[in-house]
Amino acid sequence: MGKNHKHQKMLKSEKAKVKLKGKQQQPLPKGLNITNTSFKAKKIIIRTQLKQQDASEILSRRKLNVKDLLSRLQHHNSSSRQDAVRELKEILAEHAADVLNVHLSALLKGIAALALDKEKPVRREALKALSLILAAVSNDQLRPFSDVLISYLKCAMTHIDPHIMEDSLLFLDIIIQHSHSFLINNSGKLLTYFLDMISKLRSQAQPGRQLSANLNFKNSSMKWRSKVLNSLQEFMLATIKIQKNSRISSLAHSPKVYHVRDKNGHCPIYSLNRLRVCPVNFENSGTRGKINKSLDLDALKNYIDSLIPLMFDSWLEVCPKKQPNTNHKIPISDEASSLLRSITSIMHSIIEYLELLESDSGTLHGTLWFKSKFKSVFIKNLLLDFPYQQLKSGVRVKKSEEELAINPSNDCMEQNLTLCYIYIWFTAASSNTKLDSIDRSLCSQILQFLIDILDNWKNTQTPMIPCLISVLRVLFLEACITWYKNKVPLSDLLKSVINVYLSNKKDLQKQLFSVMKDIVMNHNLIDLHSEESFKDFIKSLPKLLLKSHIFDSTIQMLNRVVLQYKQWIEKELRDNHEAIIENAKLIQIIGSENEHNSRLMICNLFYFMDEQVYF
Repeated sequence: MGKNHKHQKMLKSEKAKVKLKGKQQQPLPKGLNITNTSFKAKKIIIRTQLKQQDASEILSRRKLNVKDLLSRLQHHNSSSRQDAVRELKEILAEHAADVLNVHLSALLKGIAALALDKEKPVRREALKALSLILAAVSNDQLRPFSDVLISYLKCAMTHIDPHIMEDSLLFLDIIIQHSHSFLINNSGKLLTYFLDMISKLRSQAQPGRQLSANLNFKNSSMKWRSKVLNSLQEFMLATIKIQKNSRISSLAHSPKVYHVRDKNGHCPIYSLNRLRVCPVNFENSGTRGKINKSLDLDALKNYIDSLIPLMFDSWLEVCPKKQPNTNHKIPISDEASSLLRSITSIMHSIIEYLELLESDSGTLHGTLWFKSKFKSVFIKNLLLDFPYQQLKSGVRVKKSEEELAINPSNDCMEQNLTLCYIYIWFTAASSNTKLDSIDRSLCSQILQFLIDILDNWKNTQTPMIPCLISVLRVLFLEACITWYKNKVPLSDLLKSVINVYLSNKKDLQKQLFSVMKDIVMNHNLIDLHSEESFKDFIKSLPKLLLKSHIFDSTIQMLNRVVLQYKQWIEKELRDNHEAIIENAKLIQIIGSENEHNSRLMICNLFYFMDEQVYF
């Protein structure tokens, strides 16, 4: 093994280098090595230290007022920004009214800007503080600053940082939570941003959108899409609520017309009606036009065209294996259950959108377009495995058929009921259209599901009552004729509804009675009126006249029943004649404009007995 001469070569090269000698340091001249102490010192005075705090001024725990904290919101140190927001939040929690009367503009601009901060703790604290501000401010106070909030929200939803984009959904939820009406004027842009969060545009040769992968390393693509769709669902529900409220308020403030009945043609200038001052809000004079413009039918159709294929593509990634011709609930994961809730709720909101727009225009173009384009796709993607059941944590997917048998519970009940509503709405015949053929086996499966829910109703299912009642309404009042024409009878479901109503289940009884009352008052529902169970319901109605209170609409319905179905109800009225007449003097009548006439109406129910009419 040879010797290594590298070390020797290095030593020779070091010796060959020229050595530089440093200069010898000379001692300093005399007098220069002594410190000069001839300078004078002055005090450093900071004026803010001499500033005395007002005893009535609102201060934070570090003795800082609101202006000082606002100036620190733009500090270069993230900890200082976070501390400033936290202290502002503490002040707002105790003195919101006093602070917002003076600093509302500065607080909104300063805190909303922190929704774009690069540090997550700062953003979260800012959103909490913003929630406190919006909760304490009315819509009229906030309206001048709506553009500020919407601008920061748009920047956050389109931000390049995925973490800021994710927190923008929290930003939007805070605005939705307080139902501020300025959302609806920006709905067109915001709806597009939801699409950009989960998809991207295809190439020019292939128009449309396709799902995009999530670049956020903390959340999977599916969790991110589910979160975006859930936020979209809340946004659409809030928008519809705002529009409905605006219509109710416009009807409430519409001028009343008084018809003068005087043979001499004189119009009295004095009346018992009290007049009140109605201020004119010039800022909202064009609100209705803005709403209709923001919810334009053509723009909504284009948006639906892009959104629904993306939702179905997302569902295909998490949906269970196809199991056709089964009567058992299909187990799905928590992730799939959450996504299904968002998809069904969004489709339900789209239906409400279309109905609201068509009520203004008086046409059915949107409804007919939506049914013709998405009915078959909806059935293929979501109803082949109906009904669904959510898997419990720690439970394996493989279970025996007995364990997966239908057992109505809160698991996926909301999703299953919404699926029923959407399909029944698809089958409901619109005016001036032919009756379409429907899948009888699927209809039977839906009916059996609804019957099982009613027959096994529990008190724990009370939150599902609105969803169940909406399904019964659309089936009995809108799709009934189509189902009977296609030989799908509703007798068993109607019987279950009446049995639950007669069983005195207080949480459900009142809602079911409102459905049955609408069935009675609708003369077009001949098939339902001919059912034997409907006769049992009619016979139970006279008992309502013996209770301590009754609604005026119920009295009017009883008058209709006596005229149309006297032979069914005559015996019950004769047996309780005296008791009903005596109770008519004391019974509390709710919702009546003229209580005296309502009591006379009860007495006139017995005209067929004594042929006497009370005036």
